[in-house]
Amino acid sequence: MSKKGSTVLSEREQAKVELLTAQGAGPTAIGEILGRHHITVERHLANPDTQERVYNDKNKMAELYREKAHACITAIDDDKLAKSSALQLATAAGICTDKALMLTGDTPPIRVEILLAGVQAIKDQRADDARRRELPARTT
Repeated sequence: MSKKGSTVLSEREQAKVELLTAQGAGPTAIGEILGRHHITVERHLANPDTQERVYNDKNKMAELYREKAHACITAIDDDKLAKSSALQLATAAGICTDKALMLTGDTPPIRVEILLAGVQAIKDQRADDARRRELPARTT
């Protein structure tokens, strides 16, 4: 019997449905991943116990993303701003913050490109300052 014909999800499939839903995947995409009909996935997600587990999973993941974003942000110092790794840390912080906000629906997601533009502007300003310090003094 093919899995497409079965309307009962195994415990493993149920756990996968819940995890993928908590991560933001929809029933159609989950059905394709599992080789199941999206209505089978939707039926499982309609269960109040399942909804509670998905809600709890989203909140746990959101908290992990917040912690990672905080760690990335606090790791940025003047030395790292002068290096390309600051851009990588800012990107990671933005992505983690965005994901945490998306999972909890607290506020509209931040725009990572704005965060990256800010870091780039700081790097550009520091490079300009360094070039100015290297220019010989003009004589009149």
